[in-house]
Order: sequence, then structure tokens, then C-alpha cells
Amino acid sequence: MPISDQRESKPFYAKRLYRWLSGTFGAFLIGVGLYALILAGPLTLLSVVGGLGLILVGGNMVASAYAARESWLSKLGPLP
Repeated sequence: MPISDQRESKPFYAKRLYRWLSGTFGAFLIGVGLYALILAGPLTLLSVVGGLGLILVGGNMVASAYAARESWLSKLGPLP
């Protein structure tokens, strides 16, 4: 019976490089969302909704990377 390597049994979102990259991208999305809310000029409905959406998705990516869970953005599947 062959011995399986534990690294092969990990899902893609639990691997170290994926967690680092998704956490970094999540922090970037939080920064872009904060920019849309604070520095982009007068607040409009689009900037508030877009900024809060980016902060929410970015925060979920950072928290998911920390906890080795699948984030909301990765659950969308491959986009065209």
C-alpha cells in the first residue's frame, strides 16, 4: 500500500502560497475600498456601495487566508 503525502491531501486554499497571495490581495482590496470611501472626492452612492463592497470582500479574503478557509471570491469559480 503506497504512503500518501500529506501535502497532496490539502485543498488549494489551505496551501501556504495561496494563503499569502489571497491575504495580500485581500489587503489590497481593503485599501482600494478605503480609498473609494475617503479620498476619492465627494461621497456618492456608487462610491459608498463600491467601497463597502470591496472592504467586505477584502476582509473576507484576509480572514479566510488566516483561517485556511475558502473565500467568497474563490467560490465564484473560474471567471471568463
